[in-house]
Amino acid sequence: MLKKYLTFLLLACTALVSVPSLAQLSDSEAMNMTGLQRSLTQRMAKNYLMLGADVRVDAAQRQLQETIERFDASHKALTAYAPTAEIKAALARIDGTWASYRQQLEAKPEQAKAVQMLATSEELLQQTQTVSDLMGKHLGAMGASVHRTGWARVQTQRIAMLYMAKSWHVQAPDLDAKLDTAVSDFETILKELEARGTPNEEIANAQRRARAHWGFTLKGIDLHASQDFVPTVITVSTDSLFRQLNELTRLYAGLQAKEA
Repeated sequence: MLKKYLTFLLLACTALVSVPSLAQLSDSEAMNMTGLQRSLTQRMAKNYLMLGADVRVDAAQRQLQETIERFDASHKALTAYAPTAEIKAALARIDGTWASYRQQLEAKPEQAKAVQMLATSEELLQQTQTVSDLMGKHLGAMGASVHRTGWARVQTQRIAMLYMAKSWHVQAPDLDAKLDTAVSDFETILKELEARGTPNEEIANAQRRARAHWGFTLKGIDLHASQDFVPTVITVSTDSLFRQLNELTRLYAGLQAKEA
């Protein structure tokens, strides 16, 4: 049963992200892109760790290259779009970190080097968060639900990244605490969305699917306490959650655009 479920998820999780056009972005495209960049910082680290731990190597290599290309193209598109000097400066600060991170990601994965790679991924996450915050402040068009689902989307890849680091026994600091925080953040956001109520049946169905799938993912995460790691289950499951949160964020953004 589990094998059939994993096969289904693998098919469902193909082509999760695509390289954006370098044509002029709309405000809504730029806002979503800045939010997604945060997720991609964690996604790339996860793929590096999968390669090092020999977990779904072909899929990890393909996804890593696709995500590197996506992040790079999006960064260029956002730099061309940057509507204020402050946002342009924040994007410029990413340049050096991204160059270093990309070099680390494209090198042969090693446990010892993974520690520095994870530190760089944290730095890049903070820098992309700054850009996202500045863009949201400038545009002023993103609702609370869009912001929260976007952060939940980040957590799907952060959970997978931290879980992979633990399962590969990378000696990076605070992995347990960071994983616990990411799991807690995701659960909190789901509860917030459920408590707020759903504006239409499409969003209600999307939230129910995310809740059901999150329950399955948690079962695998809980096993790490006993060192009984299931990295294939977690990487496939969190990729499916990433796809679901992408869709939920899109639905809320579309609703917000109609109300604007």
